[in-house]
Amino acid sequence: MNNQMTPKALNELGDKYFHGQGTPVNIELAYTYYKQAADAGNPVGLYNVGKYFQEKKDYKGALDYYQRSLSSGYSRAYLTLATMAIQGLGMRKSKKKAFKYTFEGASLGDTDAYVQLAKYYHQAIGCKRDDKKVWEYYQKAADLGNPEGMYNLALLMLETPKGKKDPQAALGWLDKAGEAGYREAIIKARELYQKPHPAFKKRSVMSLSELAFHYEELLAGCNDEQALIAVSLAYFEGTNITKRSPEKALRYFKKLVEIDHPVGHYGYGSCLIEGLGIEKDCKLGLKHLETSASRGNEAAMGKLGDAYRLGQGVPPDPETAKKWYYEAAKHNNHDALLNLGLLHYRGEIMNPSAELAYQYVENAVKKGSTQAYYWLGVFFEKGIGCPKDLGEAQKAFQKAIALKIVSAAYKYGCLLYEEALLTKSKRKADILFQKAKEQLINYVKSVQPNAANAGFASFYLASIYQNGYGVEPSQRTTRYWLELSAGFGFPKAMVEMYRLLKPSEFNLALKYLKRAVEVEKDPEAIYEMGLLYLEGYASIEKNTHQANKYFELAAKLSYKPALDRLMMR
Repeated sequence: MNNQMTPKALNELGDKYFHGQGTPVNIELAYTYYKQAADAGNPVGLYNVGKYFQEKKDYKGALDYYQRSLSSGYSRAYLTLATMAIQGLGMRKSKKKAFKYTFEGASLGDTDAYVQLAKYYHQAIGCKRDDKKVWEYYQKAADLGNPEGMYNLALLMLETPKGKKDPQAALGWLDKAGEAGYREAIIKARELYQKPHPAFKKRSVMSLSELAFHYEELLAGCNDEQALIAVSLAYFEGTNITKRSPEKALRYFKKLVEIDHPVGHYGYGSCLIEGLGIEKDCKLGLKHLETSASRGNEAAMGKLGDAYRLGQGVPPDPETAKKWYYEAAKHNNHDALLNLGLLHYRGEIMNPSAELAYQYVENAVKKGSTQAYYWLGVFFEKGIGCPKDLGEAQKAFQKAIALKIVSAAYKYGCLLYEEALLTKSKRKADILFQKAKEQLINYVKSVQPNAANAGFASFYLASIYQNGYGVEPSQRTTRYWLELSAGFGFPKAMVEMYRLLKPSEFNLALKYLKRAVEVEKDPEAIYEMGLLYLEGYASIEKNTHQANKYFELAAKLSYKPALDRLMMR
């Protein structure tokens, strides 16, 4: 059957066994296919038989077949013979002979020979050093699309006065070599933007970082391990130059999984658990996370803590979550330290401790957690595991705001508002109210504020404009913030909207009050409904029995005015 195969097919089959491509290495079997191609006079087959003999250290046999391959015009054999001459394999060591073989290969237009010849001229191997020839042969190789030739030509260009002033021409060759998958060219191009090259120093840091990342991603495309790690995490977590993209991150995580890298297992497992860029599969995700954690990846340990805390693919288990967070904390993982603190703070584990909660959060801050500053502010505000200190709380919230923790603007704004209410100096109070207003507006206008917090913040803003705290009083602006607060589901705002609109827009006012009563079950709203029936108003007829029902319901919810009213009956 092999006699019917073409020499090309025979050589490819031989390569499969010689190099172990999808099958165990078997150079003897490879030889049988190479020999059939050689016997047909195929130059590649002759060369491959020579390669077989060289592997067997039969240099005489190798030389014989390489020479026969040369006679058939296979230029690659010249370079192999040049290497044997340099190393003294099957012949005396001879730099001149190596140069001669390489020169003959170049005369046949072999681009690899052009590159080798340029190196010989540069290093004076078998010839005199000749910088002009170095340029000439690298240029020839580059012009014919040889990636190594392009790369080396670019390096030469960068060393010239023109290249030192403007590296664009060199970058052009580096880009072409990079597009052909030449790893060193991509690394060099990235380096020009990372350092950066003097010609680029006037560019913004952002643009230089974006270009450096472009080459980092090209390097990842060449399956460079460190680049795969950097690019996958950049897309997974998001950076100042890279938007978060689970789909792109997943592509690179999968490549890392293929080489069994812990970061790949961590990222792939995280995506599976969260359903990011892939169908959710918590069970499989946990397996990948456990594989990563077993190799010492602290991020995977922390993610396992999250999975057991939140019940992702397993029943919620705070104690097991604590175990994984503790393992991650041993590696100084700041997220794990913060989560240990929150487990203690929320009392979700056995023997919770406010003091330990504070210590873990404080350590998380020291280890670089941005979110921990928010919680440190909360702990100081409430005196959790530490003395209550509103000044320190404000400092922590300010730091969190500077680190883009949006929720800190809400907490800081509320503290400023409450401090202003207690301040006797009107001038100082007005300044505090203005600062509070700025922080609360920033929070409410953020991309995804917490609805309950946004409702409370909007209510405070309505109060600022209603009472003229540090601003000109404005009924229109007050109404705007109350409507917004009610829209976030804050019942007190609904009650205030009822009171504001009752004289002029009663039907709309009643809708707000009913929503506060029926949906939010707010005791103040229930009491107001009782007053409405007690007195009667517009379309609501006086009904003492119905009023008392509302008063009793409000009293059950411990609303003091309702309790007082019932006590007076």
